Amino acid sequence: MERTFKWQNLACKFRQIVFCLTFLLFFGISIGTAAVEVGFVYLGDEGPFTAPALEFAEKTFKTKLLAKADLKSNTFKQFGVIWWHEGDTDPGELSPAEIDAFIDYAESGGAVLLTGWAIRHATNFGLEKAVARQFGPMPEDGINVGITVLEETIKLGLTEGLENIDGKTPQVDDRIQVNSTGYPKSGDYYDKIWTEFITLANAWGPPANDWTDRIAAFGYWEAGDGKVFNMNWRLPNYHKNNEDIEQLEKLTENVINWLASESEFADVAAIGKLPIVWGQLKSQK
Repeated sequence: MERTFKWQNLACKFRQIVFCLTFLLFFGISIGTAAVEVGFVYLGDEGPFTAPALEFAEKTFKTKLLAKADLKSNTFKQFGVIWWHEGDTDPGELSPAEIDAFIDYAESGGAVLLTGWAIRHATNFGLEKAVARQFGPMPEDGINVGITVLEETIKLGLTEGLENIDGKTPQVDDRIQVNSTGYPKSGDYYDKIWTEFITLANAWGPPANDWTDRIAAFGYWEAGDGKVFNMNWRLPNYHKNNEDIEQLEKLTENVINWLASESEFADVAAIGKLPIVWGQLKSQK
């Protein structure tokens, strides 16, 4: 009788363990494939350099288009990442309240991605004293450009799924082409005039062919407990003319997933990562 009771107890515990493992596996996979919540901002024209970026964001992430009236800190905090892309025009200056909204979101632990001419607002946010130069848009000029890989680029997973110019897995100092021609309304802090910027990949392309970190392909500023990421120069060209659009989109996806792992306002989940792994990434900030 006692032996039968022990076996019943063991069988019951076994069933409980199997149920818990099954639940965790199912629940973990369900959460682990959830898309990052992105608030997408553009204030200028939705032209051929901006519309494709928005389309990509809506296809890849759980994206909501934010209007000018939505530029508020409490609204931003509903999203793991705020992506501001200006590819076609200069929409003009922000109001002090709008600037404060971006700053408060970032300093509270949020993650902002600036691409195209939106990158100039790093100065308005007080992250840099220098003023970015501006240029574009240029639909086509036939010039290939991309990034030169650093150790940090690989360490943070930003090269995942990309190929170098030889079609191989990128290694340190390799080049990755992300734009085959033209460039959006954009700019840069040319010749290292920025002083607070943390470079995560160098830029390459004519005429110098190897810009080292004089321009920097991308990186970020620390803002309180958060980050303001900058992808500038000719790189964020989501235009249909760009034959390397898949490489650019994959790079952007990697950047946004990494930023979400750093954001206090992202769910503890992301594409391809189980909750426990995502939580560990966030705890390593």
